[in-house]
Amino acid sequence: MPLTELFPAVSQLSHQDKLRLIHFLLLAVAKEEGCELQTADTQAQENSLLQQLASTEAVVWSPHEAQGAAQTLTDLLTAEKRKDNA
Repeated sequence: MPLTELFPAVSQLSHQDKLRLIHFLLLAVAKEEGCELQTADTQAQENSLLQQLASTEAVVWSPHEAQGAAQTLTDLLTAEKRKDNA
């Protein structure tokens, strides 16, 4: 099955099922690389990880509408350019 066919199905998964899929893929890739990450207590570890991830909030910062950021970056670049030219 092509990856492009999987994307719509994955987007319909619940949050917890997406985390399980990430965990499954991590274990599969590690196994292909010769690393065995899975232990006898994998289900308990998976549940613990899922609980931890479910209880966290992702904070994403974007420079969009951060007007001072452009000026700060310009000031830093100008100062560095002056140092190089001195």
